[in-house]
Amino acid sequence: MKKIDVDEFAVEVRGRFLAANVFAGADLAMWSLGSNRELYYSTCMNEKEIWSFLELGDCLDFLYEDQRKWDRPVVLSDPIGLVWVAEDMISEGMWLCRVLMGPMFLSKTSVKYIEDSLRERISSVFLRRQLTRMLAMVPVVTLPMMNQYVKMLHYTLTAERILPVDFLFQDERTKQFVEEEEGTAFAMVNDPERVMNGEMLLLKAVTDGNLNYREIYDGRQDFESELTPVSGNTLRDVKNEMLVFCSLCCRAAIQGGMPIKTAKEMEVKYHTEIERMDTVTKLKNLNAEMLDAYVRRVHDGRENPLISKTIQECCDYIRANVTKPLDVDEIAAQMGYATYYFTRKFYKEMGIKVSDYIKQARIEYAKIALMTSGKSIQEISDTLQFGTRNYFSRVFQEVVGMTPAAYRDRIGKEGEQA
Repeated sequence: MKKIDVDEFAVEVRGRFLAANVFAGADLAMWSLGSNRELYYSTCMNEKEIWSFLELGDCLDFLYEDQRKWDRPVVLSDPIGLVWVAEDMISEGMWLCRVLMGPMFLSKTSVKYIEDSLRERISSVFLRRQLTRMLAMVPVVTLPMMNQYVKMLHYTLTAERILPVDFLFQDERTKQFVEEEEGTAFAMVNDPERVMNGEMLLLKAVTDGNLNYREIYDGRQDFESELTPVSGNTLRDVKNEMLVFCSLCCRAAIQGGMPIKTAKEMEVKYHTEIERMDTVTKLKNLNAEMLDAYVRRVHDGRENPLISKTIQECCDYIRANVTKPLDVDEIAAQMGYATYYFTRKFYKEMGIKVSDYIKQARIEYAKIALMTSGKSIQEISDTLQFGTRNYFSRVFQEVVGMTPAAYRDRIGKEGEQA
């Protein structure tokens, strides 16, 4: 059975499908709003009344302040406990609309709290009863359920996964509740000895150039599931953990035979990228990429001990810069050789042309991106400087023996079977 890639469908179509499904399965409404708060459509049964709560609860003001664009989900909440989720729908860099999911009540919200909140704001007993009956139809969800809906919305709009720790919040109290109930991700907790042993196994895999490191890495997630706050800033804590781990990987790679210059250049590169990341989700993906890069480079060096230091450094340079334009003349100059002599030396030692090696390095990067990210094939092609998706697919098939879509499909099925 063919696996469906969500990004094969236009984002507007995906949004409509999600709206229909969450309404049918959970009585959860979705709304589409324009840049001036105009309502395009909604699936809400009591649209007019619920819209008034959205306006009076300051949710719309927060959502549209400073004409801000939302690149990840933002959780909105009003004084009576209604919760909404919002994010922008963007297609090919063009803003289309602002999507809202909700309202919903978190299971912590009591009926008495709702009644008391309405009593404070509405004097008419008749109107309060009407609104109470209407609000009784609003779905009540647990925190894990809400997190699932938020992740569904983000994946539908972006084809990328996200973690609860990267959600944005209108209200600090709601954020605090989420953090208290859910915990946060990707740091060491509960059993430091077990975590340390897992880290040592990973570093040994780097030193050995062990391509089966994924078994260790995947198992490590079981005991890196929550975060004990250190600085009070989750993102900062995770960055600090990754900076230390990156330096340890650098040292392990040097012990495994990687040239010190190459290992240190990689360390600087990943330290810089770690600091640029603005979500824990992105840090997780970068961590997987970094570990894979260190392991593979040590492995390649051990597989080819007769390759000169210059050509090893050239290969390292190419793999470190696959997302940038690469010119053979410039690479030769970087290595301190004339192009003619350099290309002959490279072919003699590697048995492959420099240009073909660049293609293979980019395809290896593409394989990792297809396995570990939700990026579309077009996005991966653009990142790797292939020019067009068709050319990328043709080169990928020449190297791997199947198209990028088929490769992602196969990896997905293997993951499900595992």
